[in-house]
Amino acid sequence: MKVIVVVMVLRLIFRNLIPVLNVVGYGVTLIGYTFYGYVRYKLSQQTSGTPKAPQTPRNRMEMIPLVNDKLDDKV
Repeated sequence: MKVIVVVMVLRLIFRNLIPVLNVVGYGVTLIGYTFYGYVRYKLSQQTSGTPKAPQTPRNRMEMIPLVNDKLDDKV
């Protein structure tokens, strides 16, 4: 979001041309940023009975897959 604001301010100050493809990219970024905020808002409004979004692993131990015991059958 900061990058888009900086580019627009610099565009106004220096009057540089921005290619059409860059403008499309900025638009996609703004739409994605807005949609992400909307989804986070909706998830925060859910009641405690509904499942929450998956959380990011907090440490290395949580990242270890739980399928190692099944590898013995395939060797």
